[in-house]
Amino acid sequence: MSEEGNHPNETGPALSVVIPTMGRAILLKTLESLAAAEGFGEIEVCVAGKVPDAEVAAGLRAFLEKHPNVRHLDIRFETGDSSRKKNAGAAATSGALVAFLDDDVEVARDWPRQIREPFADAPVGLACGPSLVPDKLSPWARWAGLALASPAAGYVAERYRQNREVPYPVDWDRIIGCNAVYRRVAFEQMGGFPADFYPGEEMIAAYRTEKLGWGLRFLPEAKVWHYPRSSPGRFWKQMWGYGATRIRLLRAGVSFHAAPLVPGLWVAATLALAVASAWSRAARWLLAGELAAYALVALAVAAWTVRRTHRACDWALAAVVPVMHAAYGLAEWAELLRPGRDFTERGPGQR
Repeated sequence: MSEEGNHPNETGPALSVVIPTMGRAILLKTLESLAAAEGFGEIEVCVAGKVPDAEVAAGLRAFLEKHPNVRHLDIRFETGDSSRKKNAGAAATSGALVAFLDDDVEVARDWPRQIREPFADAPVGLACGPSLVPDKLSPWARWAGLALASPAAGYVAERYRQNREVPYPVDWDRIIGCNAVYRRVAFEQMGGFPADFYPGEEMIAAYRTEKLGWGLRFLPEAKVWHYPRSSPGRFWKQMWGYGATRIRLLRAGVSFHAAPLVPGLWVAATLALAVASAWSRAARWLLAGELAAYALVALAVAAWTVRRTHRACDWALAAVVPVMHAAYGLAEWAELLRPGRDFTERGPGQR
């Protein structure tokens, strides 16, 4: 691993920020939060993606006129759109560090400083911060975000909350792509985001970066607030994509983690017992016991959440958690049996 150009100067390394977009209105909120952050004038920003909505496009043009350190790449790709936008944005910028933000986040005021902090250590090649749940959300969007931050999401839940006070080492599976930053030399050595992998291209990239010998860090103070899916249907689709991605990652040869396969095993066991219960009393008792045990777990997750939020309405998480697990688990089996579905997201006015 070459360390040439890896050592930041006393004022910190230059930072470029790439924001791939589908042209949603929330992009403007993301940009305004970045403009309000400390040291924004020293940051190079590239928005990559077409903006078909006239009102959003007008707002983006006004923002660009006001901030000369921000540029827009008017691009969209028929295949590998997410990866290719990010790769194009990285190629169009020059900072020693290149960060990637989703177009539906708001950054903390000190985010630019916090996200750069671990790169004073030369072996660090990739870092990310938490994706927190905003305060003002519709009920379903709030519960979707809380479900991902709860123990029901397993070890990846740490990506959705501030679980410690200081940066700490993580493996590739703990990196979250909506709030991540690469040392540019590490990004270039890794080869960029694979255009043939979506969703999950950020995870493949993190895995490749780790395999090259670079250190990975989680930065609890480098906060963004990420707007979750705002309807049951969109949340189901999101979880389905996550479940399918897990099987694709295994097929791609990444290091094995057993925990993400548990929802698939739960779905299979539940369906098998449901079928067997049609003619077996023992299966009916086992199914009843399994569902009762699962209900207790869901209630325990809801109780844990209510204790943290102090909001009685968050008991609804007991109903949201099964949706999350069912979508994830069914998608694992669907991807295993019928691989290759296209999960590419389209923005407004895009087909």
